[in-house]
Amino acid sequence: MKKLLVKDSDENVIVDVIFRADDNNEYECVGVLVEENDNLIEVAFNSKNGEIVDSINIKRADIISINVLDSSKIEKLT
Repeated sequence: MKKLLVKDSDENVIVDVIFRADDNNEYECVGVLVEENDNLIEVAFNSKNGEIVDSINIKRADIISINVLDSSKIEKLT
């Protein structure tokens, strides 16, 4: 799987990840890709005052699909 995170960029990489967890169920997570290495990715999905509150580490071997979302098409719900 190719690397998606660009370390020298200020732009957030927003991803939609479908993965299989240890309980053998499939889950979907949408969030900001904050870390990436050969074995896992970290996706943050909740922050407060610029600090990550909630994130999930997903093993690369468990990823079924990962798609980068176009941030210009994301709308804030009010």
